Amino acid sequence: MFQCQRGYTLRKIKGVSHLLPYGQQMADQKKGMILNETGTFLWNVIQHTEGSDPETLAEMLARLYGLGKEAFPEVLNDVNDFLSQMTALGMITESLKPISHACTASMKIAGLSINFYGPVQLLGDRFADFYVNHPADEPDQEIEFITRSPASHNYGQVLLRNSDMTIFENSDRYVVLFPQMSNIHEVHMTLDGSYVRFYCSNAVTDQTTENLFHALRLFFLFLAQRKGLFAIHSASILYREKAWLFSGHSGMGKSTHTGLWHQLLGTPFLNGDLNLLGIHENRIMAYGIPWCGTSGIYTIKTYELGGIVLLGRDPARDYLEELSPSDQILRVMQRMISPTWKEGQLTKNLFFAEEIANRVPVLHLFCTKNQSAVKVIREEIDRLEVLHEK
Repeated sequence: MFQCQRGYTLRKIKGVSHLLPYGQQMADQKKGMILNETGTFLWNVIQHTEGSDPETLAEMLARLYGLGKEAFPEVLNDVNDFLSQMTALGMITESLKPISHACTASMKIAGLSINFYGPVQLLGDRFADFYVNHPADEPDQEIEFITRSPASHNYGQVLLRNSDMTIFENSDRYVVLFPQMSNIHEVHMTLDGSYVRFYCSNAVTDQTTENLFHALRLFFLFLAQRKGLFAIHSASILYREKAWLFSGHSGMGKSTHTGLWHQLLGTPFLNGDLNLLGIHENRIMAYGIPWCGTSGIYTIKTYELGGIVLLGRDPARDYLEELSPSDQILRVMQRMISPTWKEGQLTKNLFFAEEIANRVPVLHLFCTKNQSAVKVIREEIDRLEVLHEK
């Protein structure tokens, strides 16, 4: 569906139709253009409807000129050329809602329902454990794969730029570029995260499906944050029927440490790299998600959070260091990878980090890579659990 961009008005000057910029478009030195009779008709139709698709516009244009069905393909090509030209100039935008009416896959992750549209093979097999049989009538998020390049590159204001991505904000959407993922041209998302459109190639290889899998995480975590769910870079195990998270800077040894727990005590792994937390019935819960770094370790189940252990390295001994309440909150927030594109998102992360620190233990363990590290932190966890049960 296409709609006219704000800041342009159609005016006739001595019988000639001119599309003229005003307001911010004028301030940005955007140019006007002359429209012929067909262009004027199409602009007026698009401007005075909530949204127009190319097929409907072509049908209306064919009726206007009394053309038969045999002329429809040529008329549709002319309409698409007009729309491409106008969107490239930023005068028309393609509205963000599903183009396809057929949902090709549906899944539920952490209680959030997601419907997919477009070639389902592009998803690969990484979501297999999260599929559900029937699409949600009112999904939390709709994601569509469009296997072509977008018509316009009117990106907007830069919110974030690094080697992995650039995030822009427009009046009605975010636009995200992934420069290292050649199969993804760009991604558009509504400001509330309810609809995401991937412009991507239709190639299906291990690399292209891997790229899409990792890119999808960004948009899921945006939605999750809006729903009160927050992601922490951490490895997790199940101990005493609760999820315990171990987090530290890259190379700090969270995988090594959780591996020692599994080796010594047989504790099940939950996730090797990322954990999603939220509050349910006044308890902090850890939800199963498919994203787990390169570990391949994840769960589909949900467990109550026991606590978070922040890891530090010491070559000689294992010991706990008490953190002040403010340090607990700050360090937990620093381990989050939920979006911080804007100040409001940072505030949400900080608020939830405080909720975590107020409700469960946040421990700081300096440790070796030896089995003795497990003994030290296990004794402290057992002590805290006994106190909690009392």
